[in-house]
Amino acid sequence: MVAKRSVRKQQDSSRPAEDRLAHLLAVADAFNAAVAQAVEDADPEAVHRVRTGSRRLQAMLEAMLREAGPAAHALELPARAWLRELKQVRRAAGAVRDLDVQRKLLENWVGKQAPAQGAAPGGSEASPVPMAAEMKQAEMLDAWLKGERKHLAHGMQKQIRKRQQGLAKGQGEFFTALTRVPLGRARAVRPADAVALEDFVRAADAMPLLHTENLHDFRKATKKARYVAEAGAEGDSSVAKALKRVQDAIGEWHDWLCLGDEAKAALGQDAAELTAAFRDEIERHFRAAMKTTQSIRGQLLGEWMAAKSPDKRPPGAVTPGDRSIASSQRSA
Repeated sequence: MVAKRSVRKQQDSSRPAEDRLAHLLAVADAFNAAVAQAVEDADPEAVHRVRTGSRRLQAMLEAMLREAGPAAHALELPARAWLRELKQVRRAAGAVRDLDVQRKLLENWVGKQAPAQGAAPGGSEASPVPMAAEMKQAEMLDAWLKGERKHLAHGMQKQIRKRQQGLAKGQGEFFTALTRVPLGRARAVRPADAVALEDFVRAADAMPLLHTENLHDFRKATKKARYVAEAGAEGDSSVAKALKRVQDAIGEWHDWLCLGDEAKAALGQDAAELTAAFRDEIERHFRAAMKTTQSIRGQLLGEWMAAKSPDKRPPGAVTPGDRSIASSQRSA
């Protein structure tokens, strides 16, 4: 009976590792399909999935290396080789994806700002209301963004096509290395939420005071932690949802910041009205991003501290989480 319980316990403990490996393979397959489509027609959705997929794979591979224990030595070289290929593909797709995001952001803004056109008071027909200066400037900006996107998409396809063989080789060598790692050398797999929270605390400790210069870097670290949380087999992750709220809030501010930069590059001094309108949007979204980030950061740091066993911490010990919580409270 004891032997049966021992076998069952070993099987149960290996299950999270098997589920996470299956998830990694599924993410890799989806990424490879997006790469093939992006090379074929540079579709905006495919480009988006290329960049997102590469980041998901990066987050999962780095988390696996940290959690592998003694097995990390056997996985380090193949993982790093695959990560190098993923980084190059992500860079190639990044500029194109940014332009897609900016064009969509501009389109939505124009839809909200454009003056109404139609019948005059009393029901008589009227000529269209003349477009405001910023609407004309927005049209010019969109045309410029569209041209830049077409140019960069061609170069992206060329770069990614050259990397496809390296991607396949890197993935194959990593999974081959995984099959050669003895099960006894792998450390027990922790819940994905626990690993993600630890990653988030590490980022919060590295950037205790957030501002315009480091907020985007904090978003990237948050996004990595979110992908780690989503890789777990624990079901619907509240940690992943909270991290996504931070990611989205900061992302909206950063998208506006980039659109403002593109307007200056494309139109220079000929878009005073448009750049002024964008400046207001940037400031508004920055305030919203900081409010959301500080609130959720305090919440998640509290969860992380609550999950730590007090009896394992020396009396008076200060952890990165303690420092981050103190900083978060001062910034609130």
